[in-house]
Amino acid sequence: MGLVWRTVVSANYCMFGFHDPTCEESENFATAISAASREVVGWATNAVMVRVVADLVSIDVRIEVFDEAPAADDSADLLRDGQLEVPGGLISVLYSVDDMFQRGVDLPAGPGTYGVRVCGYGRTRVRQLREKRVEPGGPGDTDPIGAALAGVEHYRICLWQVSPEPHWEYDDEDE
Repeated sequence: MGLVWRTVVSANYCMFGFHDPTCEESENFATAISAASREVVGWATNAVMVRVVADLVSIDVRIEVFDEAPAADDSADLLRDGQLEVPGGLISVLYSVDDMFQRGVDLPAGPGTYGVRVCGYGRTRVRQLREKRVEPGGPGDTDPIGAALAGVEHYRICLWQVSPEPHWEYDDEDE
């Protein structure tokens, strides 16, 4: 493994995502959001959106950059693979609380096409807690559900360059 970054996202509308901030956002996000609403992880040419279980809580996101595809993680309760075109060589994390991730961080290999693996952890536990209608933790607890869910759901995003040329796997279908 080469590089590891950590950030926290404030998932709005039960989603967070990442993209190349040098690309036009509107169409990419519309496509990725629509797909994530149906399939949990939504893919577009330059953007990926992830539908989370816990809303209105901070969620830890770990981004790892590899030289090649990492082994699958059997402990994840969400595992999705895809590709992302990154012509600007930057990745920005939507809804990150860290400015550097909002602006975008440089990928070491630069521009290209990247394999992406989205691993989600704690999603099943969050569903269980929500079904139990978590009770307040004590007299000073103003947000009992948020307090109970904080830190349970988290994500690992694995990236590896598959080509130095930006090319999305679905580009050929349009021709």
